[in-house]
Amino acid sequence: MRRVAIIGVGMTDVGVFEDATPMELGVNAIVDAVNDAGVDKNDIESVVTTPVGYVLDSQKFVAQRMVEYLGIPTRTMAEIDCGGASSLAALRYAAHEVAGGRIDTALVYASHWEFTTGQMLARYAEDTHLVRMANSLYGSYDSRYGVISPMAHYAMCIQRYMLECGVEAEQIAALPVVLRENASKNPRAMFAEQISVEDVLSSKMLSPPVHLLESCPMSHGAAAVVLTSEENASETCERPVVLTGYGEAHDDSHFIPSSGDMSRFPSVQRSAREAYEAALIGSSDVDVAEVYGVFAGVELMCYEELGFFERGQAPAAVEKGRTRAGGDVAINTSGGRLSLGHAPYATPLFEVFEVVSQLRGEAGDRQVPGARVGLVQAEHGMINGSIVFVLEAV
Repeated sequence: MRRVAIIGVGMTDVGVFEDATPMELGVNAIVDAVNDAGVDKNDIESVVTTPVGYVLDSQKFVAQRMVEYLGIPTRTMAEIDCGGASSLAALRYAAHEVAGGRIDTALVYASHWEFTTGQMLARYAEDTHLVRMANSLYGSYDSRYGVISPMAHYAMCIQRYMLECGVEAEQIAALPVVLRENASKNPRAMFAEQISVEDVLSSKMLSPPVHLLESCPMSHGAAAVVLTSEENASETCERPVVLTGYGEAHDDSHFIPSSGDMSRFPSVQRSAREAYEAALIGSSDVDVAEVYGVFAGVELMCYEELGFFERGQAPAAVEKGRTRAGGDVAINTSGGRLSLGHAPYATPLFEVFEVVSQLRGEAGDRQVPGARVGLVQAEHGMINGSIVFVLEAV
């Protein structure tokens, strides 16, 4: 099996773009990634993507439409859906094709565009099927009670974690402050104005204990990645980044688990362990990580499941600056989901973009000095499944 390298990355700004289309966003990210890779579009033999939103109709055959628009005949084409982990699953699919030698160059992209709350409310009378579609994302039990957001599920997890580990609200509120500081250095971020712990705790309570500033926005955006073999990369790319470790694990649950500890995410731990073993590293070797944290409390819990900190110690670690550049491990230097923004299908590739930028030394004001080993993590459901990649500069 050949080792696989990332030779090109591209992404759009993250925000709410009501007049944009998923195709337009996707094309912009793809053009940037292909130009970054320095390849001709006709060199691309595989195009792998994801759906373009959770609550959209008439958006079918996404990969086929993109290939037609770009004028690229391919040997492999797929659209992969596994919730929030989809674009990392797509990356794994393409990487396996390259590693096996069937193709030499692959393109993975994801574009996410969703109806805003205002649009949903305005269209409710005529498009009730969209509300039913949103409701159908959840389990057969929860959906009977009109659940159209995962927030209540996550809030219960965080409540339990705070109780078991003695974590205070002020400690959790410290994380959005750090993420916003990171985002202030990222020109693509949705929110860049710095905030304080007091701002977080005084923001609207959404679902106890989650405040508005501890919750990610639903955003629009797109990102793309170009892959090839390490041998090819060494000939065409000055700073290739190699995929050295991969891990994946899924629990036998969808959102609320039917058994087990609600304040633990075993799939994250299992996927991280597999990725570390494949890369022949430990968690302490990671210089920079992008973690799929859609709520502040849950993000802290994932830091611990990934092995960066002991159980219950992540909040204090963040307060002490151990997740900043120069600390134990720099986490979510992009601003994370809370400040960069969260376009679920594209988010994992936003993470790849950030880690590749860091490992190349191209992250500007948010650059982590000497970063050589990076980690990307994404999840689906209420962290019912997790995918982890280890990336290394060569």
